[in-house]
Amino acid sequence: MAVCYERLWELLAKKNMKKIELQHRSGISGNILAKLGRNEYISMQSVEKICGTLNCTIDEIMKFTESK
Repeated sequence: MAVCYERLWELLAKKNMKKIELQHRSGISGNILAKLGRNEYISMQSVEKICGTLNCTIDEIMKFTESK
């Protein structure tokens, strides 16, 4: 299984929010933002910060896909 954050980018577009704005509002680091961009795993604490900032649930920002 692999993680995919396509839903997060779609949600940001719907909310007219840039990635850097998400970083500042949620308090996540630049490293976490880079990991999101590479579809790498991040901590649940970071996921919680993002969901709290966007007022959404986990399944609205990420999904699991088959590994390649």
